[in-house]
Amino acid sequence: MLTTLAVENYRSLRQLVLPLTQLNRVTGANGTGKSSLYRALRVLANASGNGVVAAVARDVADCRPRSGPAPKRRGWRAGLCGAGRI
Repeated sequence: MLTTLAVENYRSLRQLVLPLTQLNRVTGANGTGKSSLYRALRVLANASGNGVVAAVARDVADCRPRSGPAPKRRGWRAGLCGAGRI
């Protein structure tokens, strides 16, 4: 189990050290980095299974603008960049 998450210079997060427990709740006003924290965790999870290079490449590819009409997205991640399911 992860006990601490450290993120530096990723999206809106400049320097963050966050102690983790078995259950963590993230709250805050709009624009405070909640989605960036979620994405950092997703990159970490992808890196553990697919390697760092593949995880970073996927993170970058998920945010590239796509040509044509926007795809219909389902699920609770619909508003986030990279709406694929984990």
